[in-house]
Amino acid sequence: MPVDRPPSVLPEALGIAQPLVSWLLRSGVGYGEFTAALKPLFLAQAQQELERSGHKATDSALSLLSGLHRKDVRALGASAQADWQAARGQRDDWGKPSLANQVLTRWLSDDALPDVLPLAGAAPSFEALAQAVSRDVHPRAVLQELQRLGLVREEDAQVHLLREAFVPDAHEEQARRLMAGAVADHLHAGVHNLSTQGQGKFLEQSVFADGLSAESVRELNQLANTLWTQVLKQVVEAATPLCERDAGQAAAHRFRLGLFSFSAPEQAPAAQADPNVTDPS
Repeated sequence: MPVDRPPSVLPEALGIAQPLVSWLLRSGVGYGEFTAALKPLFLAQAQQELERSGHKATDSALSLLSGLHRKDVRALGASAQADWQAARGQRDDWGKPSLANQVLTRWLSDDALPDVLPLAGAAPSFEALAQAVSRDVHPRAVLQELQRLGLVREEDAQVHLLREAFVPDAHEEQARRLMAGAVADHLHAGVHNLSTQGQGKFLEQSVFADGLSAESVRELNQLANTLWTQVLKQVVEAATPLCERDAGQAAAHRFRLGLFSFSAPEQAPAAQADPNVTDPS
């Protein structure tokens, strides 16, 4: 009796891949290099899927599920699983903000902290702020990293927060890693929700509006930035004592809450004159 195949998700996957391909091409990574790097990833994921479904990961089963030739399955072998584990650990690390970013986030989210802090001394000071986040690194080293990133300025024994400088530098490795970690977690949440029945789903919602003028889009972007500032403050206030309480947990978990906005010209005029706003979905 034939087994019903699930509907192909290739059209949706290609839609997701379009900005990724643009980023690869702008970064000098072509089709051949990317597809060669995908082989061990497809093989490792096939191994994971077979284990999840309780099937034995034979060369034939791996070849059938992954679409790789059996010679590639044999050639990659156990190294594919090791590469997958390394990539997973790397992705987890990419999702973690650096100590400098953690200090900056604490500063931004605390309304009691002014934009100019004394360098040293009791709170409120930059030294006290940095030590509240971690005592493992000297506050001067944290300050130097924030200065290197152009996010603060030291002058007359005071540290100035440069809010206008908070634009990610695409050439900074930390900015690339944070983006990769955030996008990967977003996709993991969506795939989990599509693959899971019942409870245990992640928050993965969005709101969409079209038929807008450029001015209206600017207003909505300003609103999004305001909302994010509020969300950032509340989540940091809630997470800080929880992180302190749970320090040293044997089975530690990580959590991410993100928000993004995007706008672009529509490909064709709206069918109706009135703008359409979708409900969150």
